[in-house]
Amino acid sequence: MLDNDKAILMIRGEKPIIDRKYNILKHPNVKYTTDGQAKPYQHGSTDKANTSIYQLKENEIDIQKIRNAREEKQKVKITTELLSEEDVEDYFLREEYENERKKENIE
Repeated sequence: MLDNDKAILMIRGEKPIIDRKYNILKHPNVKYTTDGQAKPYQHGSTDKANTSIYQLKENEIDIQKIRNAREEKQKVKITTELLSEEDVEDYFLREEYENERKKENIE
């Protein structure tokens, strides 16, 4: 029988090792995990993604006009969302699929 404070570590291509278990609750960084009462990490959220977009005409390149555009931007709320690489790829694949379907219907 194996003691409760020991474990067998098996790594492919190596001999098994018997070692003492480590209590992860005593690790100094446990406070950053949910076991240490930290908030769980949210995968794929875009709550911290933001950007400022405003449109300038070709002749509005001087600094004063850029400042005016920034002031106007503050009056108009523009909402954007940051897309992941997978989202962008999925978008283009769907667009490509729709274009192929249109070509099939034309022929």
